[in-house]
Amino acid sequence: MGAKLKKQICRIIVLFVIYFFNCGFADNSDIRVVASYQPNVDRLEKSFKQKVNLDEGVIFTKVPRGLVISFDEKLFFAPGNAKINQHSLYILDVLAAGLRNIHNDCVVEDHTQEDMSSISYYDYGWEISIARAANIAQYLINCGCIDSNRIFALGYGEFMPFKDNVSSHAGMDSRIDIVILEYEANR
Repeated sequence: MGAKLKKQICRIIVLFVIYFFNCGFADNSDIRVVASYQPNVDRLEKSFKQKVNLDEGVIFTKVPRGLVISFDEKLFFAPGNAKINQHSLYILDVLAAGLRNIHNDCVVEDHTQEDMSSISYYDYGWEISIARAANIAQYLINCGCIDSNRIFALGYGEFMPFKDNVSSHAGMDSRIDIVILEYEANR
């Protein structure tokens, strides 16, 4: 098979796939994702690194969905507790100041590996994970003056560990991920 014929077959397959997914499953849902490079997250990362002097417990990762700032959960929460530690509020204040200067949406994701037996009001890791993510999002909205339409809170519990395939900083399976999205997300 010649190179020209292979190219034509690939074009036909791509057109078929596009048609199939655009028309074959047509329903009335309104899902839009606008992909565009937004240098805002690069500026936010640089600014954040300058203003918050953390040598340990924070990892910056650029992924297709945006910038992920991963914090060791111990920076924000005592074991078994969903109340934000007073001494870590300055981190959220710096983050909020940066978020106010850009228009990107933000997802607060909590991941916890805690054993909930006898140390917490919560029975399961995913319960405290949801509460922690919601508390950080609420702080960014109420105290950081971030529009509530720009913040999403998710709790994953133990179900999305960091592991070695994401970063060489294994051991941060209990973490808070602040994801600054590089695309427009509509709810």
